Amino acid sequence: MRRWFLIAGAIILNSIGHSMTIVTNMGSMPWPASIVNIMHTMGWTMTETIFTEGTVVILLNALIARRWDWRGILKEFGFLLPYSILMQWFAGWWRFFGIDRLMIWWRLGFDLLGLTTAFVGLAIYQSCQFCHPHDDLSVTLKHHFNGRFMQDFNMILPIIIVVLCGLHNQVVFAVNIGTVVGLFWQSRVVTFCDQYVLGQIK
Repeated sequence: MRRWFLIAGAIILNSIGHSMTIVTNMGSMPWPASIVNIMHTMGWTMTETIFTEGTVVILLNALIARRWDWRGILKEFGFLLPYSILMQWFAGWWRFFGIDRLMIWWRLGFDLLGLTTAFVGLAIYQSCQFCHPHDDLSVTLKHHFNGRFMQDFNMILPIIIVVLCGLHNQVVFAVNIGTVVGLFWQSRVVTFCDQYVLGQIK
């Protein structure tokens, strides 16, 4: 039972954090940034965009692995459905409180807080062996190719998506200084949580 409470809390923390980075527009991680740009290109809601993109990732993961792990797929949808709903819900709250209209330094502060919160959520749900579809795809890519290919894939593909959407929208969303900070900050936060936090609460 404690594991499921941890998973639920992790999904909430991840949603709070990533939605904050999106609303401040001061920089999200590459995949969330690509989702925001797809959302503006297609005219979909955040929930529709996250769920659709996540479904494509789940299918891609199955194709690369060359097997249908129905239990794993159900777990991925078990993450994806509440996450996609909560992301839009929290984003609406942040806009209601007006953090998207604050001065740039305040928005940057909220962006960095959001990144850290999202990374804490990531550390918790990974420790519970319950992953976002992108995390499972990364495991599959590393297994079938190598770690370098996995890193390049997770960097290059979202950048291509952002550029293509940017050409269509004539503006790029959610790519800013926070994106660069997040790339260096994520592993440090996850490692800290694994070493000093999760052992105390699990």
